Amino acid sequence: MSTLGRNTQRKLRNEEVSLTVDLFGGAITDFHLHCHKINPLTFAFSKEQMPDNNKGGAPYQGHFLCLGRWGTPSPGEKKAGIPDHGQIANILWNAEKPPQDHTFHMQVSSPLEGLRVERTLRLDHQKPVYMVREEVTNINPLGRLYQMVQHPTLAAPFLDQATIIYCNADKGYNYVFSQHPEKHQSVWPDGLCEDLSLVNLSRPEKPYTSVFSFIVKKEATVAWVVACSPTHHFMLGYVWKRSHYPWINFWLDWSAGQIRYRGLEFGTTGMHQPFHQILEAGHTHLFGEKTIAFLDAGEKVSRSYLSFLLQVSPGFKGVEDIRMEGNQLLLQEINQGENMYIDTTFDLDTLLS
Repeated sequence: MSTLGRNTQRKLRNEEVSLTVDLFGGAITDFHLHCHKINPLTFAFSKEQMPDNNKGGAPYQGHFLCLGRWGTPSPGEKKAGIPDHGQIANILWNAEKPPQDHTFHMQVSSPLEGLRVERTLRLDHQKPVYMVREEVTNINPLGRLYQMVQHPTLAAPFLDQATIIYCNADKGYNYVFSQHPEKHQSVWPDGLCEDLSLVNLSRPEKPYTSVFSFIVKKEATVAWVVACSPTHHFMLGYVWKRSHYPWINFWLDWSAGQIRYRGLEFGTTGMHQPFHQILEAGHTHLFGEKTIAFLDAGEKVSRSYLSFLLQVSPGFKGVEDIRMEGNQLLLQEINQGENMYIDTTFDLDTLLS
């Protein structure tokens, strides 16, 4: 689908931040504070970097939605034209109206996946916070298996060797051990490498490219992941209801000894394989969590998440926990016992509805 001659970008702004969405692929491509303009979501693939079955559509960039599947389709699905990560991230979305009152509505229907998405994005009127609610409807006459994964990816200049990841993950595995993931499990922040050595995924020091999938701690109601830049003294965070997205997946990509990309992917699955392989291996559940969901004909599901930016002091110790109370987002600093907080104009309880 050609977008030549079209302006596919839509912007939202308030006193502190700017947010940009690209309708071609539906990705959130820019979220930055006005005070220093550093965008954590500068990740963008060229057409040449895309999988062969994706090259006719939108390249991956920023924070995009994987829907229908997370990863590679089956050989037959590829022949039928299904792209990696699903058609939703590969085609042009629609927006009936321009953004109004810090709110933007957009939608897309995938003829190949048989899914329709209605997205509402709300930027706080004053604070560096936005909320997204996505309603997914199966427009097929038959029920189907599906996966849904949010795919924000960090790149330079925000991402460097000093960037630190905090989250409330628990058990997980390296996808090179997809045949026997539970036999090769580790506990966050440790990731198990092919040589059975461990890498600290919070702040990795040795070059190792892979994808690591972890479940969110089972006792948690709220799930969260934060990327903190000591270099630039601010953090990007995501918060959501654990039952919506019980998995956090970390893609690390190294080039010439330097970290190039870091995916902070949260979703309904931690199994990066075609459905038939997951079924044949008996991996529909891992660590007590589903890796495949089912959406009946005509059925609709709704999931939400919140994202924020927050400046931190040079001596910041890191994030121990994140909570939501009323319209406040509370961040507890490690070993401090005190909270940083963001007052929003949102009723954050709606994230838990």
